[in-house]
Amino acid sequence: MINLIFNPAKPPIDIEVNVRSVVRPPTWRREPYILSYLLVNREVTAEELIVLLRWAAASKMPNPRVITPELVKWSSLFHPRFFISINTDCPTSVVPLEWIDVSLPAGFHALSRLWLQSVLFLSGVTLSAAIVQHRFSSGTIGSKLDRLWDAGTLSTSGAAMELIPLGLHDRVSTLAVDSSNDVTRLLGLREIFMEAWRLIAPRTGRVEVMRKSCPPSNTDGRFEFIEGLLEKLGHRLKAVVVYGSSVSSNQFADIDAVVIVDNPKSALLQLAGTSPTWQGKELNLGIYSPSEFLVMQRLSGDNLLDYGVCIWGEVEVVRKPVSELLARNFSFGVVRQRQQFGMLSREVATAEMMGPDRRNLYEYFVKIPANVAKGTFGAVGKRLPKEHVHDWLLSTIGFDTPESQNQVTSGNELGALASSAIATGRALLALNTNLCVVRGYDRIDNKERRLVD
Repeated sequence: MINLIFNPAKPPIDIEVNVRSVVRPPTWRREPYILSYLLVNREVTAEELIVLLRWAAASKMPNPRVITPELVKWSSLFHPRFFISINTDCPTSVVPLEWIDVSLPAGFHALSRLWLQSVLFLSGVTLSAAIVQHRFSSGTIGSKLDRLWDAGTLSTSGAAMELIPLGLHDRVSTLAVDSSNDVTRLLGLREIFMEAWRLIAPRTGRVEVMRKSCPPSNTDGRFEFIEGLLEKLGHRLKAVVVYGSSVSSNQFADIDAVVIVDNPKSALLQLAGTSPTWQGKELNLGIYSPSEFLVMQRLSGDNLLDYGVCIWGEVEVVRKPVSELLARNFSFGVVRQRQQFGMLSREVATAEMMGPDRRNLYEYFVKIPANVAKGTFGAVGKRLPKEHVHDWLLSTIGFDTPESQNQVTSGNELGALASSAIATGRALLALNTNLCVVRGYDRIDNKERRLVD
């Protein structure tokens, strides 16, 4: 990695910016990749974020990313490699964080491992929906190849050496030039992700069995879609667990369900592109074998037994400690915010017209603050309906989730994306005030001891 100093004209707002362009070695894409980090001396508003990115684009900076002091600070726990590489370039001093619960992972390699677990989980967990709902593009496949390539690079650093036997760089390079259809390539990606999950997942928590139980009352037949799944999958169907707003609220946009089968590849091929619905609601299906699902639970930020309902069969799940759930949810939030900043940067640079696929992506990204808040509160047993989460965000940090979703449909997608990116960071701060997960060091000079031990 080579740092290049770039000195553009002064930005059009009152803010101090240090710009560093980082050249990364070629990956499966076969070309070096350049990122321009705009390290600012204070937090920014959504409007200022867009101004800075437009200034960077006008200044011909490749792939600009605005990096605020709070984002650098979060990285000390949730992406320590980035923190160490970038902290000396910050225009303002940043005090790294530490866990309040000292039993949580500490030290450079352990924290790097937590980051890698979160990145691989968030990237791999959407593959079922991508296949079943035909919710993918060439960019979707490319981004998942990127995540696996990065994991291959990190595997030799000491943070995840158990991934070395997977030969991730070779397998990613082979899959990148595979001329098979997209579903076949996605299934190939899924196979690699499942192998990586199995090797990197923690072994903490207690395994319990989740058995069929009665759904909540007054669900108006919303879970009777199980009959259609039984017709399609037959004896391969081992268990179905529903969760999310369809379980906790009368107002829900889709029905979330985990489908456990003995042959996930066969089931995914049968359901590929069918975009199933029930009672006018999309069925958002995650499809796993029993062993895959157990590994997925070890990496997730929840205890499904506490809020899901098994409507068919039985399946093993993992009950994890609350401190671990909180650490994972905060990690997910930091990773998602970085993705929001990256997506906003690309959208500002391309200024493409918004089609249906892009609108779906935007609508998902503006819900990230709500998803982070709901998951984090759920970790401590506060199962809030989405309406209550929206109210909490509005009253606590001033972020209006429904209004941001309306902005996407009305053409102000950049404003909605910028507002949601800023709101994710503010939500993390508010959640930490509420739940006391991390604190800053008393002395800055402690950071080296903590991060490299």
